[in-house]
Amino acid sequence: MKIVSITSVLFQLTEAARFIAPCALKPRNATEEVYTALPRFSAEELPSSWDWRDINGENMVTTDRSYSNPRACSGCWAFAAVHALSDRIKIQRKAAFPEVNLSPQPLLTCGYEIGNGCRGGGVIDAMRYIKEKGITDETCSPFTGKGHDTGDVCLGSTLCSTCSANGACEIPKKYDTFHVEEFGTVSGEQAIRSEIKARGPVVCHMHVDEAFRSNYRADSVWDFSDTDNAAEPNHAAEVAGWGVDADGSQFWIARFAFGSNWGDHGWAKLRRSANGHVEKAGCVWATVNSDAWKDWTLYPSVKYTAPMTPAVSKSIGDVVPESGYLTLRGSDGKMHEYAINELPKGNKPRRGHAMGGDKAATPEAPLAQHCEQATVDSPDPQFLVERPFIVDNSERKYDKPSNRAGGYKATPKPTNICSTYSMVCSQDPTCQCETGYYKVLDSRAIDNSTCYLCVPKVAGVQVSNEANEDLPKSWDWRDVNGNNYLSFTRNQHNPSYCGGCWAFASTSAFADRLTIKSDRRWPNKAISPQQVINCRGGGDCYGGDKYGVYDFFYTYGAVHDTCRGYTATNFDDFLGWCPAEARCMECTDGPEGCKATANYRTWRIKDFARLETADQIKREIWKRGPVGCGVDATQQMDDYEGGVFYQDKADAEINHEVSLVGWGLDPESKDEYWIMRNSWGSFWGEHGYMRIKFGTLLIDTACSWGEPEDKFDGEVIPNVPLQVGNTDSLVVANYVEMDPTGNAVDLHPASESAEDTVEITV
Repeated sequence: MKIVSITSVLFQLTEAARFIAPCALKPRNATEEVYTALPRFSAEELPSSWDWRDINGENMVTTDRSYSNPRACSGCWAFAAVHALSDRIKIQRKAAFPEVNLSPQPLLTCGYEIGNGCRGGGVIDAMRYIKEKGITDETCSPFTGKGHDTGDVCLGSTLCSTCSANGACEIPKKYDTFHVEEFGTVSGEQAIRSEIKARGPVVCHMHVDEAFRSNYRADSVWDFSDTDNAAEPNHAAEVAGWGVDADGSQFWIARFAFGSNWGDHGWAKLRRSANGHVEKAGCVWATVNSDAWKDWTLYPSVKYTAPMTPAVSKSIGDVVPESGYLTLRGSDGKMHEYAINELPKGNKPRRGHAMGGDKAATPEAPLAQHCEQATVDSPDPQFLVERPFIVDNSERKYDKPSNRAGGYKATPKPTNICSTYSMVCSQDPTCQCETGYYKVLDSRAIDNSTCYLCVPKVAGVQVSNEANEDLPKSWDWRDVNGNNYLSFTRNQHNPSYCGGCWAFASTSAFADRLTIKSDRRWPNKAISPQQVINCRGGGDCYGGDKYGVYDFFYTYGAVHDTCRGYTATNFDDFLGWCPAEARCMECTDGPEGCKATANYRTWRIKDFARLETADQIKREIWKRGPVGCGVDATQQMDDYEGGVFYQDKADAEINHEVSLVGWGLDPESKDEYWIMRNSWGSFWGEHGYMRIKFGTLLIDTACSWGEPEDKFDGEVIPNVPLQVGNTDSLVVANYVEMDPTGNAVDLHPASESAEDTVEITV
């Protein structure tokens, strides 16, 4: 095993680039809160290796995250803290559904007293903050790459919000908040190992420089022992285990929030010793209060009751908020307007930070009059500067389209479609093919004329029932023999509204199938919906079709979430091709800013097809994994909180895309229901899911599947621009195979990948 010393790579870097900007600072308040004895094992009791990514075959860590995307933010302190706490929650809950991924954003935006936002912070300060004020998950508060140091203002919406198609963002009526119970520090190799084994990962400090980030390679052991003794720790990373290589080299197993494209899927091995750099710098641990999930259950014992009369609307309707104000729904269920450029009342600005001369900003003077860099003493994120504004008297009509839907847009069929039968000639060279087909040249016409055909890219092989197996009465990928096979819950409507349900339904189902194929093994599967939106791989924020995503993944492949974090926006520079930075990008504080990565890891689909009947849908889910489906999302669905949902609606029309992960039977009504994964956040429905009666709102009439290749760990390929059509087309990657000597046949088998001679048309 190769051990890399810091001095062996310094020659590649200038002295000015040797030390990167600090992202972990000394604590402002080093007080610990410890009420129980710390675990201690003797050297003999500690195993030679321990790795929470694989404990007797069980992966006990959560999904990797990156602070290098969508913009530069030195937030390692916040990411390391929430990574470790999220993993400890998973360990405490024995990896049960749902996976909880805590958000770093409240720490970056609201942690006025614990750090400098995206310019570093204290880990133990962060643990104290979470104990006192609580923190939410990523579906409530996604990472935006901004902090209070860049002008972000702490509001109630920072903790949790979701946005509707009309542009209004609101605070959900209820959401889960997580709190730390005890926290403290631990130093010394044996003490750190004892804490990790007994209760879970810790956050350790170290001095990280650009040499490490630029030169570390998977499976090597990085040695920090040559770090300048005078160098203060400037970085924080989660440490989730330890081990010994074949040559006897001892190491720590650490997660760095640089993205899954870096190191070993975002992880690294660090040299371990009794008195090394990491051991002396020390680590922070914390326990999580289990009250947040004590009442969680997979099937809440609540009976769904459909509303009988119209209710007062909870949306903003046609009201347009004034510039400089944010419209949110308060905890009372009513709409309120809040000034976004005012300091929270009762909080005084910290001396020396307000700009504009000696006069500091005050609650009476808008922050904009001084500078967005003014800071205040730690306001509660629930506190909002309110300005009375809205009276909304409109009525909610439950059969009307959901305020969160509108993301489904069927891929239009070409008006001049080529023949799909090899004995019928299409002589018009302008004829086109549907998504999922190649346009090929067939020279077999009797009159020697040029003929064009549409042939399937894939065989579309459905699950066979040759063994005549009976379908189970129920199936749920969230709990198969006590194991959860599903990836994390998502929210397409934060930080703003985006009609990207088609991208979320397909990427979540694809990630779930990768998890099933890998038998839940590390690394965790997280597929980026932003990449397909950026590259128009089936649509954009104005709508799309999941079937186009299958076509895109077959041709170009998927990328990890840390390659392209979700921004709920279209890619501005899409001009008929997909730039490399639209697929995988990283941002730093240096002069280069954000740039495309040299390589990235990709996963491909090998086959895809549509489904017709309920039994066919069941068998596909049971044998291979979740499927994508369309549904007519209504305002009645907006208000769903639990139980088996049903709604009778005349002239239902699909306007939303979801995935189905199983089915069941309601013991009381004897109605069969689908288990539907939505992309509206963990606070909606049953942890982001719904039990919906068979046949309701067209839920089982437009379903399809995409099956990943067997390479469930993906493959690393160069990051190059892609030619994928133009901005006016939702049909991505229709191909013309310019080979006049080749003969097309019925159901022409698709090649492994697009040929070099293939020309892309729209």
